[in-house]
Amino acid sequence: MAVFSKSFNTKANRDEMKNYISTKLLPNPALASLLETTVWDGYVLRIISKLGKGTITLTDYKADVYFDLNFLGSMAKTTLEATLDKEFKQLGGK
Repeated sequence: MAVFSKSFNTKANRDEMKNYISTKLLPNPALASLLETTVWDGYVLRIISKLGKGTITLTDYKADVYFDLNFLGSMAKTTLEATLDKEFKQLGGK
């Protein structure tokens, strides 16, 4: 099993990021097909997916992503990272 852990700096506060993730990212058909459950606990999104399980923790101007990847997730790690990089750049991230 592999671990994916990365921090993304953005220009959005945690409420803006939560709204973006909830309205733009999670409903995306390509992503939604991989998700089994997503639950917000304040500013922590808990995710169980076909790639593994993990969290996205939001603070103002920063998102910390942590995933325990299963075998399939390990094979998709590079694609997952590139996708998250692209999405968080939409929020003015680096």
